[in-house]
Amino acid sequence: MRLLKVALLALGLTALGQAQGMAESLKSEFHKEEELGAKPVGTGELGTIKSLMADSNVRIIALQILREDMDESLVAPLTAWVQAGHSLWIYDARITPMFGFQPILMKKNQFTNKDEKGKLAGRGLEGVGAVALAVGQSPINTGVGQVSCFLPKVGDEQYGAVNVTADTQPLLRLTYNAPALAAYRREGRGMIVFKPLLWPEALSGDRFQSNLLEFSAGFQVPGPAGTDKIGKPPGPNAEYVQGHPADGTTVAPALVNTTVPEPKNDRVVALPKNTENKDEMDVIGEGTLVGQITNEKLSFETGTSSVKLTRAEVERVELSTAGQLDKVFWRDGHTSTGLLLDKKLEIDINGESRTVEKKLVRKFRWSKEVAQQ
Repeated sequence: MRLLKVALLALGLTALGQAQGMAESLKSEFHKEEELGAKPVGTGELGTIKSLMADSNVRIIALQILREDMDESLVAPLTAWVQAGHSLWIYDARITPMFGFQPILMKKNQFTNKDEKGKLAGRGLEGVGAVALAVGQSPINTGVGQVSCFLPKVGDEQYGAVNVTADTQPLLRLTYNAPALAAYRREGRGMIVFKPLLWPEALSGDRFQSNLLEFSAGFQVPGPAGTDKIGKPPGPNAEYVQGHPADGTTVAPALVNTTVPEPKNDRVVALPKNTENKDEMDVIGEGTLVGQITNEKLSFETGTSSVKLTRAEVERVELSTAGQLDKVFWRDGHTSTGLLLDKKLEIDINGESRTVEKKLVRKFRWSKEVAQQ
């Protein structure tokens, strides 16, 4: 809960606009808000949708409404508009079956959360805040670790998500196998997105929101640490994708498990003597490996900056378990939290080189003496 409380500071929720918390060097890689063609539609504004769909400058329509406000006669024309190469955003999971998702409604006792209040298109809503993990291989999640989300209360003390089924692609999940708090489907040349409101300045909310806007508007996303441009976004000239919508609404699972059990197959490996001048790497299933980590630089994304980790500046790195952020301990005494982007670590043990997947590493430490060589 400590991470959740830190993340849910008194920060402004973002429904649509680009976040302001990113470093200027990274923010400059994204298009300006007026170039994105994103238009919110709030309560009582459904009558504007047909004119928005006819406007060639509109690339994204954000349906910032609840289920009771929805006009089902708009589903067919909106779907055709998406198929022509545009993007539609939905915020209430109860609307998503009309656009090919399978919603799931959760109770508060099924996930870690904190009571919060938010606004959607000017309407005050009761709800909860929760911390979600960026999952999946979508370019939208580039540079994103965790995101603070606001889930409005809908129905009988319930909170919406969607099942990862049919052609639904997850973006944010409470755990790696939980329902999705944010997800998308490709339909024709366009894209339909289900998403929550966000706290942009907490964790990676700013990067996620900016990536999603950029991609939904038909632009590639800045790569890791802001390098290159990646992805195949929707647009009038995009490849036509035949959608495979999900059917029906499912009931909430008995429990959304928010913990990852510790592995039971670890064996304790005794440290060799005189290891104070060696690097150490704690590996699941193998204990502590002692040698010299040979990665010269590692890429680290905090959500507000992109940095390179070197042995001269960093003492140790603790990698995430059970949905936490990675943590860097610098030699000058300060710490940083974020996401280590490298998927593999290299260590030389008595002349034998080993490659270890990041997901198997709990933490590693660069020795001080090696750092001074």
